[in-house]
Amino acid sequence: MRIAYFTDTFTPELNGVTNTLSRLRSWLDKKDMRYAFFAPAYAMKPNDAVFPNQQGRLIHRFRGLAAPFSPESCLAFPPHKEIFALCDDFKPDLVHVVTELGMGSRGLRYARSRNLPLVMSYHTDYCNYLRYFHLDFLRPLVEKYLARFYRFAHRVLAPSRHTLEQLLQKRYRNLGLWSRGIDTESFHPRFRNRAWRKSLGIDGKFVFLYVGRLSPEKGLDMLLHAIEEIERRFPGKAAFVFTGGGPFADNIRRKQYSNVILTGFRTGRELSEIYASCDCFAFPSGTETFGNAPLEATASALPVVGVASGGVTEFLSHGENALLCAGGDRHAFTGNLSAVMNNSTLRRELSERGLLLARFRSWDLVFDNLISIYGELISDRRDAPESYRDAS
Repeated sequence: MRIAYFTDTFTPELNGVTNTLSRLRSWLDKKDMRYAFFAPAYAMKPNDAVFPNQQGRLIHRFRGLAAPFSPESCLAFPPHKEIFALCDDFKPDLVHVVTELGMGSRGLRYARSRNLPLVMSYHTDYCNYLRYFHLDFLRPLVEKYLARFYRFAHRVLAPSRHTLEQLLQKRYRNLGLWSRGIDTESFHPRFRNRAWRKSLGIDGKFVFLYVGRLSPEKGLDMLLHAIEEIERRFPGKAAFVFTGGGPFADNIRRKQYSNVILTGFRTGRELSEIYASCDCFAFPSGTETFGNAPLEATASALPVVGVASGGVTEFLSHGENALLCAGGDRHAFTGNLSAVMNNSTLRRELSERGLLLARFRSWDLVFDNLISIYGELISDRRDAPESYRDAS
């Protein structure tokens, strides 16, 4: 089986999609499967743009431009002729389009031109994001573009049942589920590091953590309200750590909070230590199609306070392994943070149930299911190639 992946976001960019693709790539290597990734080059050196063929494993990088809405992102629009030549040389059995923009459109066009099985995965609820950037007037146009883009897929994969139901309501066809897993070796309570807390001057305080993109659609205004209110109620008792980057970081800095630390992006062992060394995960976002960060928090034994909306409801349940409130209810969100901070029994119960949840969300099972979907579509195409061409 040879799979061609087309994505507008890839390492070194850090987000939920790139995390999933990195995990997938490692798993494909372990299974000795053949793949080719087509992705932006970012600020890489010329010699790093294309990786050589290593027993059927390829990564093709293409120069692009910084995205105006996300400066750390890169949008590439390579010539179709170049993409077609590279793909014909690789000879994929199936194309998986990960995103909907420059690289994704190239993958869509190639798959259709060669009558190949086409999988698309839905990762981002762009229409829900628009209102946070005062662009809601664009919603009909964006909805129309996405509906047309995804209608060519032989399978559209959603990361959670919540997102799957949204797509059903929009009358998307050929839907399936591609969930997310957690590496419980990389995210584990054993990484708790008191020296890290001391280095930031927060040892002895109750430490709340947020990990993710610092951007308006993540509901961070609600978290900023909580920061101010908790400091008013419990002066000097709590600290808030933000790990990640994005345009909202400047808003936080301008507040000049005495109880806030911004670490920037962190990965690997350092990220594992940050999770395990805090005391509660504060996640105000209600726009997630899944929500990798809260799952990483549960695996690190952090009780989670979040919002009962979006993809996080796939695995977070109020009163069981998290405290959840309605989106935008900043008073309830603050109250839940205070409850976790001041009730050690509640913290322990939420942590224990969260750990149990994480142990049953294996990446191996997630990727085994994905490969089964690939195999089914490839088999369908071989059995009935002409009717398969008309499926879109």
